Amino acid sequence: MSLVDVTRDVRLAGAVVLSRPTRDVTVALRDRMRAHIVMLAEPAEAYGRSLGGEWYGQYVLTCVASARKAVAGVEPGIRIDEELLLLAEYIKTLLMYTSRKPRHSA
Repeated sequence: MSLVDVTRDVRLAGAVVLSRPTRDVTVALRDRMRAHIVMLAEPAEAYGRSLGGEWYGQYVLTCVASARKAVAGVEPGIRIDEELLLLAEYIKTLLMYTSRKPRHSA
């Protein structure tokens, strides 16, 4: 899975919401997006932990935990198109965190 694949799927989620494809297509995209979150969560979490007790570090860790919760399944009754958009936002957030270098204690 490359960064190109991840960003393509984030863009595809927006297009899917507008085009209303078959359920098989949306489920396959949702599964790929969940896999992207699983892949990105660990380095994003490492970045959050590297911030120590700073409030922003705790915020990052909370975002990662929320993304992981979304992978496990969202609230009952949410439409799949809404779920795709939610997963896309989590992916964009995790990508931002993984692009930052962890801070190390001196």
